Amino acid sequence: MEIEISKQCLASALARTTGIADRKSSMPILSNVLLDASGVNAVHIAATDLNLSTTGMYPAEIKEGGAITVSAKTFYDIVRNMPEGSIAVRTEGDQVNISGNRTNFKLLSLPAEDFPVIPDLKGVEFFEMDVPLLSRMIEQTAFSISNDETRPHLNGALFEGDGKNLRMVTTDGHRLSKVEMRIEESGFYNFAMVVPNKAIFEIKRLVEDGDGAVSIAVHDRTVFIRREIELEKEQEGMPPVTAEISLISKLIEAEFPPYDQVIPKGNDQVVVISRQQFLEALRRVSVVSSDRTLGVKLKFISGSLEIESSNPSIGEGSEQLDIAYDGTEMEVGFNAKYFMDILSVLSSDEVRLEFSGPLDPVIVRDPSNVFVGVVMPMRI
Repeated sequence: MEIEISKQCLASALARTTGIADRKSSMPILSNVLLDASGVNAVHIAATDLNLSTTGMYPAEIKEGGAITVSAKTFYDIVRNMPEGSIAVRTEGDQVNISGNRTNFKLLSLPAEDFPVIPDLKGVEFFEMDVPLLSRMIEQTAFSISNDETRPHLNGALFEGDGKNLRMVTTDGHRLSKVEMRIEESGFYNFAMVVPNKAIFEIKRLVEDGDGAVSIAVHDRTVFIRREIELEKEQEGMPPVTAEISLISKLIEAEFPPYDQVIPKGNDQVVVISRQQFLEALRRVSVVSSDRTLGVKLKFISGSLEIESSNPSIGEGSEQLDIAYDGTEMEVGFNAKYFMDILSVLSSDEVRLEFSGPLDPVIVRDPSNVFVGVVMPMRI
């Protein structure tokens, strides 16, 4: 195999493989990236950990066809530090030679025949979704996915459409985030799936910039995500260099918790507060909170909200915010980070807090009611 490809194009491709290739696996081939130059004017680059895969066709000059696998991390580290310009990649027996300008490397390889088969996208029926919409939904929910892999039903995001609404929900047992948007397009697909945390992170990277559409399909307990991305911008009348990238992930088979039952229905105490002022006050006061729990007390009294935190080994802090509130005086303890995570991903000027009692969860809503967050209380 021998190909020539631009550094920018190859580095972009390999950046997407390093987070997926499994360096800790007992199967060495899973830490490798596949380069398949059996096509015309494009090289197929792929990586997989058997549950999550990425694949794409990247523009390249194919001088001699063939396929090989090489360490994904080492290959990426080499390419991103090479001089700008074209990079030549060619096989020499069981080695891969990487050269550009006057820089040369040789890496050991494993045969392409040993690389796992990645699910084929042919025959899969896709629907399209706006890139900014999907990006926003992930940003406003991904932070509350549980990292506890022993609880698979919480270790992912529920993503569903019912023909009229599109919804994403996550929870780690201490908090819940839900984004629900009405879809104007007719014929929107009906689906429900729990997408693993690792896949959510990679999808977020795939849709984190630009406009356009992303294509999504669900088939045989697997989700397929496909998007065309720009690798190199238009230069001197030459069109931009693009590539079609696909992510394929197995879905979590465990049933997602009934989230509607977690969102309180009787929270009759309501406060509308400046999102930025609340966020900044929490950041300041939580500096002296416990490193382990980040516990703060929220004291709702007539006309104000007082935020307090204390740590016997450090000290204490407090801040008072003016709010329109004339309800029952109440004191509730919370993990400050749970509120800060929510307030950081919202863009509205104000948020609505709904609460009931000192031992009950608080609901956080944005003015449009697109986002709903639930934060469980804690004893302080």
